[in-house]
Amino acid sequence: MIVVPFTRDHMHRLVVQQRQQGLESLLTEEILSVLENGHSYTAIDGDEVLACAGVLTLAPGRAGAWAYLSENVGNRMVVVTRAVKRFLQMTDYRRIEMDVDCEFPAAHRWAKMLGFTLECERRRKFTPDGRDCALYAMVRS
Repeated sequence: MIVVPFTRDHMHRLVVQQRQQGLESLLTEEILSVLENGHSYTAIDGDEVLACAGVLTLAPGRAGAWAYLSENVGNRMVVVTRAVKRFLQMTDYRRIEMDVDCEFPAAHRWAKMLGFTLECERRRKFTPDGRDCALYAMVRS
């Protein structure tokens, strides 16, 4: 597996995991352009895109984490998790936030593995399609 700077082509090639399907439609060309020019990366194994992830600056010292994972990541999830965790530890943000679908237990486990702490259990109707989300945060001194 290699990690490379994110491009919109990577998102188009990603076979998005079932629980995230439909959410990738939120990535307009304008948003994809912002992601391409920000702190965003892609994990690739051969020609297969395993994950696209990064952080977006929300305010000075504060960022929002985002990630789309492949339906076929399988046992390579350990390597992807290590890469994402290493990236998050290298950023200069004092606070990184992550929204997690309340009905997606694997995403809650992943947030905790990455070092995020649950701050808000449920924000009702948070996503455009009406899903409730929990707020996780990683806060540094």
